[in-house]
Amino acid sequence: MKNERLRLASVEITEQCNNRCPYCDQRKSELFMPVAQFCNLLDELATDGTEAVALGGGEPTLHPALPDMLRAVRERGLRTGLTTNAFNPPLVLQLADQGLLESFGVSGGKGEWLRLVSHPRAIVNLLLLRNSVNETIRQAATAVRRGAKCLLLLGYKGARPEFRPSTAELSDAYTMLNMLGRKLDLTIAADDYTRRRLGLTTTCGEGFLRMRIDGTREPCCFGSCEFRCSSASYLLKLRLD
Repeated sequence: MKNERLRLASVEITEQCNNRCPYCDQRKSELFMPVAQFCNLLDELATDGTEAVALGGGEPTLHPALPDMLRAVRERGLRTGLTTNAFNPPLVLQLADQGLLESFGVSGGKGEWLRLVSHPRAIVNLLLLRNSVNETIRQAATAVRRGAKCLLLLGYKGARPEFRPSTAELSDAYTMLNMLGRKLDLTIAADDYTRRRLGLTTTCGEGFLRMRIDGTREPCCFGSCEFRCSSASYLLKLRLD
């Protein structure tokens, strides 16, 4: 069965960003994906069996046609999401309350993130960098005090080794977050990369696809991820099936 396990696609709709994170090695430009190109990609994804589309970048809220793009996703019967640096909370809240966003990730510690964390569709993304376990837990506690119910731990997997956390740090952060979750009845999760580093899974990237702004398909968010080769092999297998 073709692409049976392909369920979530992250589509890069812009390379523009209004934040300059010191650890970020993503390509930056003023490019926006045209709506017509985006709709063509959606048709391909729907044919492939994709169930959900997350709009990313760059910062997706900078795209002037973002509401139209989300409507196009919904018109095809797909679930919608995005991840934001929280520099435009009113827009994100408006889109969510209009039913155009079924969920959204808000990056902890960025922009006006605390204005978004209590929304019932919000997922608080906690990026763990080297030597930042205490800061990550502090962000988690602050988010929970503001009403957050869902926390997602992300391990840095970019090209800068000085920012990459040790496995012990990932384990400590995940353990403490789970303790917090059990105590306060929160939803606690970790991305596939973190789970693989911790030995909780032997695979990652299955059911996930990244679409770059030029339409290129990528099996992983980061080219420097140490698990990228196995993810690429998995995508090749999907194409051959």
